Amino acid sequence: MKSPKFISSTLPIALAGLFLQLAPSANAEEIKGVEVPSQIVAGEDTLTLNGTAVRTKWGFGVYVVGLYLAEPSEDEKVIMQGDSFPKRVHMTMLREVPAKKFHSTIQENIDCNFNAAEKEQYRSQINSFLACFPDDLVIGKSDVVNIDFIPGQGTLVAIQGRDETIIPGDDFYHAILRLWIGKPLQESVKPGLLGKAS
Repeated sequence: MKSPKFISSTLPIALAGLFLQLAPSANAEEIKGVEVPSQIVAGEDTLTLNGTAVRTKWGFGVYVVGLYLAEPSEDEKVIMQGDSFPKRVHMTMLREVPAKKFHSTIQENIDCNFNAAEKEQYRSQINSFLACFPDDLVIGKSDVVNIDFIPGQGTLVAIQGRDETIIPGDDFYHAILRLWIGKPLQESVKPGLLGKAS
C-alpha cells in the first residue's frame, strides 16, 4: 500500500496508518454477492453498519454502499453534525466504472447538494476530493472505495487501499455526506443508509 497523500501536513502519519488498518468482523450480510461486515474496527473504535443501499443506473447495479457509525442513527442531521466519532462510507463496485464517469457523477451530486456559497466555501476541499478520481483511473469490479472521517483531522479517501488522500476539515466530511444521506441522485440510497429501507 502506498503512503497517503496528505493535503494537510498536520495529520500524524501513525494515526492515518492506524485508521487505515480496519479489520472486518466475522459477521457479514451479503448484498448482490458482496459481503458487507456488520462491524469494522477503526483504530480503537468499533463502527457498526448503520445501513446499506445499492446504487443503480438504468437498472444495472453500480456499487453496494454501507454507512458505518460509532452509534447507529436514523437521523441524518445527527449523523452530519456529529464530529466526535469516526465514520465510513464504504463502496464496493458491482461493475467497472471509468473514474471520469465516477467523477462526473460526483460533480452532479455536489451540484444538487451545495449552493453557490457552499461551493465557494468548500472550493479547495471539493477540488481535492474530485482529484481523487482522475480521468485516467479505472475503478474495477469488486474494487473498494472508502471515504472515512477522522475526528479532528478530516476526510480520508482510499481507492482499493491505495492513493489515499486526506482532506482537512471536520465540516467538509459532513457536508460531503449529503451525497448519500442529503439529496442523493438515487432517492433509495438515503433511507437504505439510514436503516429505514423496508
